[in-house]
Amino acid sequence: MTVDLIIAGYRMRLHSGEGVTIMPDERFASFIASSDGEPDLIITVSNGKASIPDSAARVFDAPLIEERPSGLKDSGETFWEVASDGETTYITAMLKDPVRKPLLVIPRKSMSWKLYTQMSGEAADPLPYPLDGLVLYFLTSMKGGLMLHGSGVICGGRGWIFTGKSGSGKTTMAMIFDRNGDRVIHDDRLIIRKEGDRWMMHSTPVYRNDEPRSAPVDHLWVISHGRSNISRPLAGAEAAGMIISNSVQQNWDRDAAGRLITLAEDLTSSVRVSRLAFLPDSSIRDYLSARESESYVTASQAAASLLAEEKRLLITAGGQSMWPVIRPGDRIILSPCNSMDYSIGDVVAIRRDGGFVVHRITEIKRDSAFILFRTRGDASMVSDPWITEMDLAGLVTSIRRGGKQLKISPRRVPYFIGWLLASVTFLSKWMVRGKS
Repeated sequence: MTVDLIIAGYRMRLHSGEGVTIMPDERFASFIASSDGEPDLIITVSNGKASIPDSAARVFDAPLIEERPSGLKDSGETFWEVASDGETTYITAMLKDPVRKPLLVIPRKSMSWKLYTQMSGEAADPLPYPLDGLVLYFLTSMKGGLMLHGSGVICGGRGWIFTGKSGSGKTTMAMIFDRNGDRVIHDDRLIIRKEGDRWMMHSTPVYRNDEPRSAPVDHLWVISHGRSNISRPLAGAEAAGMIISNSVQQNWDRDAAGRLITLAEDLTSSVRVSRLAFLPDSSIRDYLSARESESYVTASQAAASLLAEEKRLLITAGGQSMWPVIRPGDRIILSPCNSMDYSIGDVVAIRRDGGFVVHRITEIKRDSAFILFRTRGDASMVSDPWITEMDLAGLVTSIRRGGKQLKISPRRVPYFIGWLLASVTFLSKWMVRGKS
């Protein structure tokens, strides 16, 4: 018997001998295809048993994590484990209902694998959880893709991915976009692969109603819950490291680890990557949609290019957070600056997707490895999160207001008074406009 599954564009052929009926779980129903194409992978399925040779050493084991009212807890039991003798990889899953230990055998650099389900009778479920994800992971890794913990959506014709550690808000983000009528690719596990000159994201079978869904990737965010919506760009090793840390990986295999690093570097060189703190409501969709508009993106790229060439930049202030030193409509002169030259009290421009935030440095931490900065607006009630020198676009040297060029003065009033003055000024202008 033969059953073909097409997942993320990969054709997986499950083949069994006489007397064994292959019956994939219902979550694979929409991924079953005709057996007309050439397979990327052939798995020979048997209900028999097999043992791992003594020459193979255990290289990895994953604990069984139980979800309890108090939170996630390590049960102390092994959920699945990997053994290898250098030429063959052996993957064993420890299942309880019914109790069995299916074994997947993967010869090195071969796309013909063997699966021993250890099921009784004629029916064979070849891809029980967690074996399904492991099969997809090893297939994806060998074929030059990566598997990412994340949710993917299509908003305004653009493909966005939100990734992060457990509890960071991936499912919450997918629900927000789904409620607003956007198409959700998946909210848990994505396969990312390069097809032609575009990176594509694909859904994988996790839930009963999953179906094949795909979209180009235009932006990828590493997310966390925050007190406000803040998106700031990442680049280089920091961006690649964030991708790797949220990918499924086999760090016991040097070749696989090398492929993942290369893929992460390629992905981050062609797809924008940012860190995103967000509020769990529809405001995050509006925030991202505005900053992903063509005009915002073009202006941000132009500004980054000028600063990279060590040229001064003129930007227009639009907020009240630095009142009264900087007021809405002021023209801010921004100059490139070396991170070692920044001092407490300096007013700096902080990189954000779609522009900059101009605030004052309040704390600096220096050691041999890196420099961290804490900033805050003169009229802000709370400090900004700690940032690195990579987040700083430049130093604000002066402003232009009413035809005059003014120096940046130090903060002279308490934060609360600054916030109160800024609020009163804003409300007064709003009321005057309303009466007009």
